[in-house]
Amino acid sequence: MYSSTAGEQRTRLLRAEANSLLQSSDFVRSPVMSQLLRYLVDQAISNPANPPKAYQIAVDGLGRTEDFDVQVDSYPRVQVGRLRKMLVAHYAAMGREERLRIPIGHYAVEIQMDDAGLDENPDNADPYVSDVSAISPVESEMDRWFSNRQTTLGLAAFLLIVGIGLVWSLNSFDRNISGTETASQDYTLPPKIYFSPSQNALPDKELGSDTEIRLFLENAFASSPLVRLAAGETSSVIPGKDQNAYRFKSQLVAGPSGPEVVLSLTSLAESETIWSTTIAMPDSAADYPEKLGPIAGRIAGIYGVVATDQRKHLPDNAMIGYACQLRFENYRANRDPELLPAVESCIKQSLVVDPLDSRILAAASFMSFLREEATGRKPDPEAGLQFARRAMVRGREDSSAVFALARSSFFNGNCARGKEFAERAVALDPYEASIQAETGANLFACADPDANQYLRRAIALDPRGSILAETGLVLTLMAEGKDKEALILAEKIIPSSTGVGPYYDVAMAMVYAKNGRIAESRVSWDRLVAAYGSGRNESPQELLARLIVSPALADRAYKLLSSAGVITG
Repeated sequence: MYSSTAGEQRTRLLRAEANSLLQSSDFVRSPVMSQLLRYLVDQAISNPANPPKAYQIAVDGLGRTEDFDVQVDSYPRVQVGRLRKMLVAHYAAMGREERLRIPIGHYAVEIQMDDAGLDENPDNADPYVSDVSAISPVESEMDRWFSNRQTTLGLAAFLLIVGIGLVWSLNSFDRNISGTETASQDYTLPPKIYFSPSQNALPDKELGSDTEIRLFLENAFASSPLVRLAAGETSSVIPGKDQNAYRFKSQLVAGPSGPEVVLSLTSLAESETIWSTTIAMPDSAADYPEKLGPIAGRIAGIYGVVATDQRKHLPDNAMIGYACQLRFENYRANRDPELLPAVESCIKQSLVVDPLDSRILAAASFMSFLREEATGRKPDPEAGLQFARRAMVRGREDSSAVFALARSSFFNGNCARGKEFAERAVALDPYEASIQAETGANLFACADPDANQYLRRAIALDPRGSILAETGLVLTLMAEGKDKEALILAEKIIPSSTGVGPYYDVAMAMVYAKNGRIAESRVSWDRLVAAYGSGRNESPQELLARLIVSPALADRAYKLLSSAGVITG
């Protein structure tokens, strides 16, 4: 029994801490976790002696129907586990003692009551948004990580292939970007995905498999920073108005060769199915990552179905939060200089609204590594590192933030730490092809034999083909002396109209030259000069040095193409 005073204090502290958590970007971007946290805190206040059971959490807390069966569906246990990990990660990133915790073994929220450091104002905002000093615990840890730099193969830049394309103009990207402009638009959140209840057209013996498939995909989608899992029903979504909601459906059916899984994604804004596929049901749960993982990437990835659909509906004035993420990723794929002003502006505006938005800070870090084509301004690795460090304040569970540190490490010549952070990012979001591709390209530049597996994994995850991964694999094969194999792969690459950049023509010129097909090599070279020469009076060596950030690769390309007679001067 709590005394009246102790009970009131506990209630006040629970509500104050929950309010602070719910206002943080971690929970703002996760409506399922926010809903669950509110429910568990309410239960801890109203009935502290009787923690809720799994069924109560599923039905009352997460909006499942009353026929929910905890014996066959582990959804509440999985979600409470996610919330438990999310709380631990949040407090660790803040450098604070845990205030709210969910002990393993039951579903009761507990509050630490002897910490005098809690702001007792129940309406307090996230103090770490305005208190930049909160970054220091994370930065001190990063300082130790970055203290031992290792430069491999003369690596002076962060990325072999991506680095080739990071050369377009960046007129005035301010390293002190936050707080320099005022935001005029509302903060936009990633789109919501509702999962339809399990549907099964097969005998009851397959019901368990159906549930396992749905849970796997839910967890896979949850790893993406570009979508949110939504709880409850879709009845509240207004067709034609809510452009930010989708329904994902899976169903087991009988196929000609055995059970199949029919998957579909419906835009609730337009009330139409925008994607569907049918696959053979995996033999076991051990096959889910290989069979179902690419589905998650295809739907929720950076260039997935949802992001592509959202770009179609992006208003011209949408600049803050998720809208800025879309603009940034569009620029990252296309490297169109005309997109830069809007990207720079939206990053600045977003960081005014939330200076510690991990995903926007990761974008700012990436932009800091660009060189301005008109002036030849070198990248600012220090600014990129600082943005990446700031992203980690809230983003230790965010793949984009973690990979920002990987990219910073590679750029600064620290291959070991770059690989460490890249592996962490891949573990957080194992189905994002772009992370796998960029990791592979970085590791190739570091002469790491693991590069090949990441590049091949990226290609497997994106059946449409990843030009970054494919061109990277071409160069790895050439480095291994497998010139014929490299040529066969290169000629299978179908460059899209966007996202090619100069690295495709550089790779094609090199692989053709290495295989003695000089005329075709010159075609690729001439196309490169026409697109990126910009009428400059510069030698081929100077052009390659400008386009290819890695001096070692630029020198290798120049020697190969000049010795083959493709270029002169």
